Amino acid sequence: MRHSVSRRVTLADQSADRYQRIPFEVPEGAGSFEVWLEVDGGPEAVVDLGCEGPDGWRGWSGGARRTFIVAEDDATPGYLPGNVVAGTWHVIVGLHTLPGSGAEVTVTVETPALGRPDHGPVEPPVARAVRGSDRDLPAPPGMRWYAGDPHSHSLHSDGALSLWELANEGVRSGLDFLCVTDHCTTSHHAHLPAVGERHGITLVPGQEITTHAGHSNAYGDIGFIDFRRPAQDWVDTVAERGGFMSINHPVSGDCSWLHRLDREPGGVELYHSSWYEEPIATSCLAWFQRWRRDVVLIGGGDFHNRSKPLRPGLPTTWVAAEELSPDAILDGIRAGRTAMTGSGRFVSGDEARPVLDTAPILLREGEELLALAATGLVLISGGGRRLVVESDAQRIAAPKGDAPYRLEDSHRTVLALSA
Repeated sequence: MRHSVSRRVTLADQSADRYQRIPFEVPEGAGSFEVWLEVDGGPEAVVDLGCEGPDGWRGWSGGARRTFIVAEDDATPGYLPGNVVAGTWHVIVGLHTLPGSGAEVTVTVETPALGRPDHGPVEPPVARAVRGSDRDLPAPPGMRWYAGDPHSHSLHSDGALSLWELANEGVRSGLDFLCVTDHCTTSHHAHLPAVGERHGITLVPGQEITTHAGHSNAYGDIGFIDFRRPAQDWVDTVAERGGFMSINHPVSGDCSWLHRLDREPGGVELYHSSWYEEPIATSCLAWFQRWRRDVVLIGGGDFHNRSKPLRPGLPTTWVAAEELSPDAILDGIRAGRTAMTGSGRFVSGDEARPVLDTAPILLREGEELLALAATGLVLISGGGRRLVVESDAQRIAAPKGDAPYRLEDSHRTVLALSA
């Protein structure tokens, strides 16, 4: 059975509610359905796609797809399989940008589905050449420093790689762990343990709560966080469920952080891959001057595809943890045992990977920082104090209230960052 509905959407609709609900009926015993979205409005019409069932949220494609399938035993990446109950469902149409004249959206639903979901290439595991934790950095008793990237995307949102391909990219970068933070969905969570074990890398569940007024990562297998709710609800819900939340790339083009909060989350992704595009930029540091000092700092690569040279781990976030498990990594982040490095190298003409074994790094030890592999670099505090590092293992007084601290070279490029 096929049913189509068309609707004219305007700037007035966008202003009233960015997330328009278009109902459709699933008959008894259908077992699956397939949805197509068509948008007639020219290149200015950027319309996102998602789905909500009688029992709650079922997934999100954003602007990455125009079709999806939900079945009892499987679903398109970004969507949750199972429990295809009879009743009223809704296609969620996100009005990201529209031309002044509006746009025509047409939603077509086929029950049962005609096709089968595609999860992308199941790439065989690559051999691991390096592992960040082998550097054996000085760590608190019973712990080890693990190298990872807390921000990455797959086919479960707008990434171009399957989970198996993404895991291999993390291994090629020498990472111990990779947080998979697809936009507005948790559909990837169920697959991460098996993929991570197969490829020899710890995959940490997360979700990027994504809106036009800012993005935030919610870490942990804590269920869907509704991006349509006020941002304060995100903060409170993540905390109530035992997860950890960070504000992503707070100064970043048209997705800088604009949400107002009464109670702030525990983390900020202060070091983001966009810093590589303008290495001497200080806008994120200026933003942080108005933020609280006790927040946990992390750095995220925000890897989506291979169209740019940067691969996962640029920048790298190091976490001191008791073991290499998702829970232990998140415990380490939550406790603020993090350090960020930004050194990279081109392994080919169009592929850059992190340098893990010799990258300059700042490790916090109480009210001091241990600067390693940093001779000749300049240590700069949040308040602007400057000190030239004189040895490759130098302890420096560094009150936490004067964070963040960064290591710069003579070209003012940031090579390391720490709270």
